[in-house]
Amino acid sequence: MDIYNLGIVSWWESQCYYHALAYLGREGIIICRPAEPYVCLGLHNDLDQEIDQEFCQSTNLPLLRRETGGGVVYLDSRQIFYQMVLHRENNLLPLKRDRLFATFLQPAMDVCRSFGIEAELSPPADIKAGGRKCSGNAAGDIGQAVAYVGNLIIDFDFELMSRVLKVPTPAYRRCFRKAMQDNILVLADKMNGADIDVVESELISGFERIFGELDKRFLDDELKDMAASIRDRLTSYEWLSMPGRRSRLRRIKIVEGLYLQEAEPGRRTNVLTLIRDGEIEDVHVIEESCSNSVLHKVAGTSSISTIF
Repeated sequence: MDIYNLGIVSWWESQCYYHALAYLGREGIIICRPAEPYVCLGLHNDLDQEIDQEFCQSTNLPLLRRETGGGVVYLDSRQIFYQMVLHRENNLLPLKRDRLFATFLQPAMDVCRSFGIEAELSPPADIKAGGRKCSGNAAGDIGQAVAYVGNLIIDFDFELMSRVLKVPTPAYRRCFRKAMQDNILVLADKMNGADIDVVESELISGFERIFGELDKRFLDDELKDMAASIRDRLTSYEWLSMPGRRSRLRRIKIVEGLYLQEAEPGRRTNVLTLIRDGEIEDVHVIEESCSNSVLHKVAGTSSISTIF
C-alpha cells in the first residue's frame, strides 16, 4: 500500500488528492492538513438549506462538495486528515462497507489512547471518548474505488461552525454551539503539548500494523493534474448547488445519534429539541420577546437550568 504523508497542503488539495487517486485507479493512504480554513459539504447535503452562504462569502470561506457521505464540516489546520482509497475488488472490503470502519479507524483510536483518551468506535463511523466525539469519518464510492476519510480533531472553532450553518433563529445557533461544545472532545486538551507531527507519525505506524510496510510516495504530475481538474468540478457552483436531502424542519446532526431539531416554525414560542438515539433528551423553549432561553424538564430529559 502506498502512503502519501503530505503535511500541510492547500485547502482544496486536502480533498482532491484522494479523489484523484480513486479516479486514476490507484490505491493509497493520504495523511494531510489544510493550510486554510474551508467548508466541506457531503455528497447528499443541500447547499441552500445547510449553508449560510452570505456569511461564508463575507469571511472568504471557500466551499467544496466531496464525493463521500457525511454532513457539512468546517475544516482547518487543527484537524489531521487520514484518507484511504481501495479498489472496489480489494479483498479488504467487506460486503457491508460500514464494517471496515472498525479496521480503518483503529490507528486513530490508538493515537487517542496513547494520550490517555479511552476512545471507542461509535458505529458506524464516529470515534467517541466518554460519550464525546473526537473524530468524524465517512466513506463513498468514487470512480471504480472506495474512499474512507476521517479526521482527528486537535482543536475546533465552535463559534465559526455555528455561523457556517444556516439556522432559523439566533437561539437555535446558541443551542447548536452549546450542543457541540458538550459533545465534541478536542484532543489538544489531552495532548500535553505533543507535536502534531508525532500524531501523524503514530497514525502511519497504525496503518502499517494493518497493511504491513507502506511504500512512501511523493506527489507526481499525473496525480497533481488530476487533482486540479477535480478541484474545478468539486468547487463549481453547478456541483455545489446540486439538490440534496431537505427536511421541512431544521434538523442538524451534532454527533452520531444526536440531533438538534426545531418544532413547528413560525410560532411565537420557538421550541427546540435535542434528540439522542431517537429519544428527547432536552427541550429548549425560547420566547421571542426574551433574550434568555430556559431548558425545561420534560419526561425523560435532564433537569431544568438557564443556559443563556
